[in-house]
Amino acid sequence: MPAGIGIGQISGLVREVRGFEGAAPRITITGPGAEALASALAAGGDRSAISSDGHPLAAAIVVRLIEGDPTPTECAFLRRLAKEQTPVIVVRRGGSMRIPHVLADDVVDAGSDEGVAEIANAIALAAGADGPSLAARLPILRAPVSQRLISTTALANAALAASSRMTHAQLPLLALAQARMLLLLGVSRGETLPRDPEGLLRAAGPYLLAAIGTGVGARACVRRLPVSGPIVRAAFAYGGTRALGTALRRI
Repeated sequence: MPAGIGIGQISGLVREVRGFEGAAPRITITGPGAEALASALAAGGDRSAISSDGHPLAAAIVVRLIEGDPTPTECAFLRRLAKEQTPVIVVRRGGSMRIPHVLADDVVDAGSDEGVAEIANAIALAAGADGPSLAARLPILRAPVSQRLISTTALANAALAASSRMTHAQLPLLALAQARMLLLLGVSRGETLPRDPEGLLRAAGPYLLAAIGTGVGARACVRRLPVSGPIVRAAFAYGGTRALGTALRRI
C-alpha cells in the first residue's frame, strides 16, 4: 500500500469511523426553560438526540439551566455529575457566585447576544469523541464540532511531527490521522459509509490519497528549506492538516 499504510490499518480506521455512525449519544437538558432550549438546539435535526426529561447520568452531555446563584441542591447535583465524569454545561441567568464543580469555560451567560449559538459552541467543546455523532443528528453543532475536530487533529499532528522520539515513519501516522479527520467530518454532516468492501475503498480511498499527497508535498517542501527542525516539521503538519479539513468543509 502507498506510504507504508497497510490494509489492516485502513480496515481499522473504517471500523472506528463506523462506530461513530452507529452511536446515538444524547444531550439531557434540565432546569427552567429546558424544553424551549431543547427545541432550539434540535431545530432542523433529530429531536430525539436531546431530552428534557431523561436521566442526566445516562447522557453524553448535561446542560443545566440555572436562575441566579446555584442553590445547595444545584451544587450537589453538579458535584454528582463531576464525580461521575459526565460533561456538563451550565447556562445561567443572573447571579454572581462562582459555580462549583464546573470549569469556567463550561458556564454560558444566558443573557449574551450569541444565545443558542454560544451554547452550541460550548456543547461542541465538551462533547469530545461524541461530537461527530451528535453533530450528525443536530445541524446546529456541525460547524463548531468540525472546527474542533480540525483543530485537535492539526495540533496532534504538529506534536507528532515535532517529536524526536518516533521510531517509525511519521508520514503514515500523519496521513491516517488526517484521513480519520476527513471521514469524521463526513460523519458530522450526516454522511454514512458504504457497507460493501468495494464501496468502502471508494469512500475512504480519496481521503487517504489526499492525506498522503499532502504529506508528500509537505515533506518535499521541508527538505528544500534552508532551515529544518521540529518547529518547521510541526508547522507544515499543522498547516497541511488544517488545509485538508478546511477544504472538505467548503465542499
